[in-house]
Amino acid sequence: MSFFILRALPSAIAALLLSASQLTMAQETDFSGQIRGLWNTSSANTSSPAGMVNQLVPGLIAHDTQSGVAEAELHLSGKGITAIATLQGQMNDSGNTRASGWLNELYAAGGEGAWQYSAGKRVIAWDVGYGFRPNDVVAQEKRRSLISTTSIGKPLASVEYFNASSSVSMVWVNPGHAPSTDMAEEQAFAARVYHRMGSLDLHGFARYGQENGASLGAAAAWVATDEMELHASLRYLRKNTGLRMSTDSSALSNLIQRNSPWQDASQNNAMQVMLGANYTTESQHSFFLETWWDGTAMSDRQWQDWTTRNQSLRGSIAYLPQLQKEIGYNLAWQNQALSTSGNLRRKNVFVRWSWQDNGWQPAIDLLWTPEDNGRITTASLGWQGDRITINGGIRIYGGPNKAVMAQLPDSKTAYISATWAF
Repeated sequence: MSFFILRALPSAIAALLLSASQLTMAQETDFSGQIRGLWNTSSANTSSPAGMVNQLVPGLIAHDTQSGVAEAELHLSGKGITAIATLQGQMNDSGNTRASGWLNELYAAGGEGAWQYSAGKRVIAWDVGYGFRPNDVVAQEKRRSLISTTSIGKPLASVEYFNASSSVSMVWVNPGHAPSTDMAEEQAFAARVYHRMGSLDLHGFARYGQENGASLGAAAAWVATDEMELHASLRYLRKNTGLRMSTDSSALSNLIQRNSPWQDASQNNAMQVMLGANYTTESQHSFFLETWWDGTAMSDRQWQDWTTRNQSLRGSIAYLPQLQKEIGYNLAWQNQALSTSGNLRRKNVFVRWSWQDNGWQPAIDLLWTPEDNGRITTASLGWQGDRITINGGIRIYGGPNKAVMAQLPDSKTAYISATWAF
């Protein structure tokens, strides 16, 4: 891995490290960061729609079985300015390389007394859950990623008032953006009210998007005992826009489409609910349970139609061999359903066990979808030193043939990473 890091790390990283380190000599300036190497390998799910696509139209859906990543994440702050930038080099199993870079955050912050202000590109993450956060309406972070990395912020302006037990926050996110049905990209106003009552934290949320309109939410977290913590979230969305298959596309007479049958469609009056608990023993064993309902995900009937259309497309190969390419494209479009919502199914149960001992942290977790008995199982092992962190693990997707999790493009993914902080 060290050879790969030296080979793939762009020379620009070294130059930026040198120039940034010189800034640490200036007064009131803080510079830090980390360098990470990551290697992962995945196994293609040949029985999935994506696997069938590449049998019909080879190369239509790219799939790298192995890849390596080297990146430097640099943090610079001083005089009210905070900046986080990432430079990254990638290499896939074909030997192709790519270098890229982005700003995670760049914002100015200040305040006077109980008032605080900020403007720029910033990560503002809300809500109390682990596997699912319905009220994370500003950052909208991806949950349960294999490797923990710094999120990419949103353009925003914020103001916050706080005292010893309460706070009020208001955020204008994506100011000036063109109208978009994508909730992550649309211009919106969001607010949060927080109040602490002893061991109970209470949160209230509101959001108004330029295209998706209003939503309201609430959350609570309660430290019941030294070992037990309970939390819950609730969100109501007046309108939600997401990809849905046109109603007649599953019919045999309309099976082979010239264009993708997956189009943006509005859904009214959606609900999201999450309940969770965390129990930690004196010996640092942690047991975590969350269950949630996501009304923005596709319904059980819609997934049944999706499965029926997959089966019909596969079956049509036998009597329409002259349309093999067209069938392949239609199967490729079926993969759009996998990105219609942050959750694939509406009902979800998540359990996790972890343990900390002398820098070591093994963990096992399971995401189960009761509607079709699909599951994602992850096992990991991490070690934390003073400056070096090493993590590795494997994630397996499975369930019965009808389960959505069993029809994902990958059947399993393994990874290992090493991070040096400075």
